[in-house]
Amino acid sequence: MTLLPDQIHESWVPFLTKARQEEIAEIEQKIGDNYNPTDPSVILRFLTVNLDQVSVVWLGQDVYPMEGVATGRAFEVGGLASWNRPFRQVSLKNIIRLIHKTTNDIANYEEIKSFKEIQKELEEKRFSLAAPNKWFNKLEEQGVLFLNTSFTCEVGIPNSHKDIWANFSQAVLQYISNRNPNIIWFLWGKEAISNKQYIKAGIFYESRHPMMCSSKYPDDFLKFEGFKATKEKIDWLGNV
Repeated sequence: MTLLPDQIHESWVPFLTKARQEEIAEIEQKIGDNYNPTDPSVILRFLTVNLDQVSVVWLGQDVYPMEGVATGRAFEVGGLASWNRPFRQVSLKNIIRLIHKTTNDIANYEEIKSFKEIQKELEEKRFSLAAPNKWFNKLEEQGVLFLNTSFTCEVGIPNSHKDIWANFSQAVLQYISNRNPNIIWFLWGKEAISNKQYIKAGIFYESRHPMMCSSKYPDDFLKFEGFKATKEKIDWLGNV
């Protein structure tokens, strides 16, 4: 079965019943062979993570539709080795803006730095943030799970496999929250928040999606308090 990773952590074994594995096999048939992530071994990479050590979940939506960009982790941009290299994913840029805001205790929305300004601070070593190809690893090692709810899409067509994964994704959320009810959930955007009904326990921080930010929204992403509330648990700069 190509969609299952080689190294499945034992904390997921009770989830992978015979019926669940048959469901995954059926999904594999439905998605065909033109999908992202292009590497099938990372599609369900969350199964390699020790669920009992997860303390924070970022709940994403669909994988990136551009070929070669999706990695199996929500919001991670494949092949990005430096924050100063060009990339298109606005959501990730705004996540870094919010972490910069939180780290520097910026209170006024108008004083939040643009991503371009943060790039200059990184270049001049006035802001210390692990490189993107290390940053996601460092956060995952501290107990952050980057979880999508739709684990593949047809190349170039966002949300094309949403219905295929829906039941499986709901079961994943239920299993996570039953096994580890103390997890802190970051829910960004209407779609992520709509999945809250399948999460049986946990602490929730919610906002609009990081794709679009504006001071006029009371629940704007750049006003999100989750990073501030968890900074004692997680070094969000990835410098550990």
